[in-house]
Amino acid sequence: MRLSAPTLLLHWLVGLGVLGLLGYGFWLQTLPSGAGKAPYVQIHKSFGMLVFALALARVAWRWREGFPEPAGPHRRWERRSAITLHACLIAATLLMPISGILRSLAYARPVTVFGLPVIPKLFETKQELLYAASSTIHDKMAFVLAGAIALHVAAALLHQTRAGDATLGRMLGGRGPTQTPG
Repeated sequence: MRLSAPTLLLHWLVGLGVLGLLGYGFWLQTLPSGAGKAPYVQIHKSFGMLVFALALARVAWRWREGFPEPAGPHRRWERRSAITLHACLIAATLLMPISGILRSLAYARPVTVFGLPVIPKLFETKQELLYAASSTIHDKMAFVLAGAIALHVAAALLHQTRAGDATLGRMLGGRGPTQTPG
């Protein structure tokens, strides 16, 4: 079964966008706080909002199209694990930007995308509790998301190299034969 072009496009755009943002975000953590860091943070926020829009589109598309059937014979625990991991990936790709948005708003700042206002400033002063909670969620979720992506990639490679099914080939735009492991 071949996957639709929107499914493939949204998967890879969100996936590559999230990987880029994670790497950039981890790098941002190495910079000293202050005015010199602000432009780099704004770049992260702007691209984060773009990837968030793509992630929302991906969720809407997935809701419309449903989850694809497995590309090969899988054990029950493998199917359940795949569903759980995909749910985690989808949730994390939404929680990361939502917590980032809340973090900005709690810091008494508007949310902008490359200087264009998207969400106005809601508070006149920093909301310490909301800022602390959203910062913790955003920072911890980065590690959860990185781990989930690593598992996702490892599973895809395992399917390709050991299971011999068409899971990875299908995500690369092909159909590929469904084979039983030999």
